[in-house]
Amino acid sequence: MTNSKNDTLLRDSLLSLLLPGLGHVVRGWWRKGLLVWVLVAALGGTLYLAVIRGRLAWLAGPSEYWFSTSMLFLFFVILWLWAFFDLRRVIRARDVQTYVQGYWQIVGRRFSKDPKGMIGLGIVLIVCFVAVFAPFFSNGNGLKMELANFLAPPSAEHPLGMDNFGRDVLDRLIFGSRVALGIGAVATLLNMVFGGFLGLIGGYFRGVPDAVIMRVLEIVNSIPFLVLVLLIVSLWGAGIATLIIVLGVFGLQPARIIRSEVLSVREEDYILAARAIGAPTLRIIIRHVLPNAIASLLVVTTMTIGVNIIVVAGLSFLGFGVRPPMPSWGAMLQQAQEFMRSAWWMSIYPGLCIIITVFGFNILGDSLRDVLDPRLK
Repeated sequence: MTNSKNDTLLRDSLLSLLLPGLGHVVRGWWRKGLLVWVLVAALGGTLYLAVIRGRLAWLAGPSEYWFSTSMLFLFFVILWLWAFFDLRRVIRARDVQTYVQGYWQIVGRRFSKDPKGMIGLGIVLIVCFVAVFAPFFSNGNGLKMELANFLAPPSAEHPLGMDNFGRDVLDRLIFGSRVALGIGAVATLLNMVFGGFLGLIGGYFRGVPDAVIMRVLEIVNSIPFLVLVLLIVSLWGAGIATLIIVLGVFGLQPARIIRSEVLSVREEDYILAARAIGAPTLRIIIRHVLPNAIASLLVVTTMTIGVNIIVVAGLSFLGFGVRPPMPSWGAMLQQAQEFMRSAWWMSIYPGLCIIITVFGFNILGDSLRDVLDPRLK
């Protein structure tokens, strides 16, 4: 009997190595298998586009395609390995009749049943996918001018039309997603690192450190955020690095949320037990406090990315954001003001991109807030 199970496990593992998801389908787990196949098809289609357009890094020679090419094959490897190890994990868990689920397994199960969260996740993944593989999906680089096609309407060759400089709107939207997500994600990461650190320190130690940190945050929060950003950008000059630093350092609202979580967690019995046995403070914070406060940080992170995307677009619209001619959704809206009647496509599509992307991050964060709350069933 044991040999039969081992042979079946070996067979399904080989099938999963041959084609990700095939082992899941043979086992009858159609949903997960079809999901893997959809991801394989998306990566395969992207690879096909890169090959026929000659944009793989080693086919194009010295070029700007190395990042997208490397990420494409990295995603292939990650997907292959994930399908293989997930299949073996599930088979072994069922063979030993393991019915106990951990917290994150319960969260994943609840999230997969939430239509709102799945829609938000789908929007976010599509936008991220387009941003990472922008050179493969676009016809050009978003900077090439065709003055003969000045303000040309949407056509088969240029599906979203041309702008006032004869540049393809679709190409600029695709490369603009890199600017929006890149600045938004990196700035949010800085928000989480600085804000999470301050919240952990203030909430755990309380007393003087907590008072000092909270008073500094109150001073910063008393200044209108957009006014503060405009002031700093006008002094230092516009640019991607400036935007990331300003948004990352001064968007410290997560500190208050983490502090409130830590204040609750530090009074739990397992924290008191860790102190009683003499566990070092750093170990208690990293191993016990932070993991139990991370759920709220994930929710805030997701929603903060959407906020940062709006701020970047707003600053670019006002002329304080990304410098032209680099594609930016906010800058595209600013340029479209003069052509609202004669070239409506210049303003409609960038606006839709901002709305849909921010909507996706917001409903994803809202869904995570629901499924990560242990008080909700």
